[in-house]
Amino acid sequence: MNKVARNALCPCGSGKKYKHCCGNNVVSIHKLIDQEVEQHMHDFIRYAAFEHESFLYQHTKLYIDQKERDEDVLMIFRFFISTWVMFFKKDIRGMTILDYYLSTIRKHHVRPSVLSILTSWKEAFPSFVQIDHMDGSFAFGTDLVTGETKQIKFLDENIDYDLELGHVITGIFVPHGQYTTCFSTFFPMPIVLSNAVRHFVQEHWEQCNKDRQQWIEQYPYIFQQSLSISLIDTDELSPKQQEVLNVLEQKANMDDVSAMDTARIVWRQYCRMKNPSIRKPEVYAAALHYLLIETVLQEEWMSQKQLAEMYGISASTLSKRIDDLYMALGDLALDLGDHLDELAEALGIDEGWDDYDDVWDDWDDDDWDDEDIFEVCEDCDEEE
Repeated sequence: MNKVARNALCPCGSGKKYKHCCGNNVVSIHKLIDQEVEQHMHDFIRYAAFEHESFLYQHTKLYIDQKERDEDVLMIFRFFISTWVMFFKKDIRGMTILDYYLSTIRKHHVRPSVLSILTSWKEAFPSFVQIDHMDGSFAFGTDLVTGETKQIKFLDENIDYDLELGHVITGIFVPHGQYTTCFSTFFPMPIVLSNAVRHFVQEHWEQCNKDRQQWIEQYPYIFQQSLSISLIDTDELSPKQQEVLNVLEQKANMDDVSAMDTARIVWRQYCRMKNPSIRKPEVYAAALHYLLIETVLQEEWMSQKQLAEMYGISASTLSKRIDDLYMALGDLALDLGDHLDELAEALGIDEGWDDYDDVWDDWDDDDWDDEDIFEVCEDCDEEE
């Protein structure tokens, strides 16, 4: 790049001389733009909360599950769905809150390059991105909805995003020049559930006929379901205990995401109760597989002998572990078939969304505070 003369107009578009603008600032023009765009994100949130409070509240509450009582879950959900409303919900004039916000900022002096980015927010898309590579404040990932490769730039360089290869994040993704960025923040799914989330997202994309507008309209429901999946108890398992789930996923080769989520719940319950010391993961994986066949995968019936052969263990050992699972889990395992609806609800995979509350009581003014909700040995177990 050629050096800019000190008395020339600043290339940032401010209208000032370079020496009185970017030439007098050790901060690069790119960092300046990032800072100003990030500030507009906060301003947009405050604008929506105070200038369109009634509209925002009325439309957000339509998506809140009246049976959800966990305040942490509600706070996360309110933030992300409020953001969705700000970008995509139109009033009787066909205007979104974003449209109104853009009409106000044009009345003020905004750097042209920044205004261009803000205007491009009309191309926002709520999605799920699986991280393929991290490099400081940049990430390269695959959009699990569209299959596109995204170059994500995180605007706050002071935050350690602690994302790993394979992590799935969701939120409202907006253009940022040649990059993409997350509006305000994102929600990271537990990495152990990345495969489940990927299958879940792609299944819903198919149900939306791969139509972007249908996907956008369904995102509040899809986000709530994914949030429920991500909040499945993720207590640390030992490497051997985790290997049981890995073996099950490899051997069973199930496309039914809900079945694997059920297996995770059952297995974590069992490990919490018994804390088994495992020498042969295939034994427990086969027992879990049989439990799923009995309760979830009824159309894929297999005998204990067939399962034992599939996992390379003896039928007698498998039978013992199956009995142990049922005994340890008690009513949860014995009555699993009768509780599938409850499990589906807990996992967010139930099909019915007709019970949403039309009235959201006890709404506190503090709920809209920008810095509050918008910060959003059993040695004989196995064969030798």
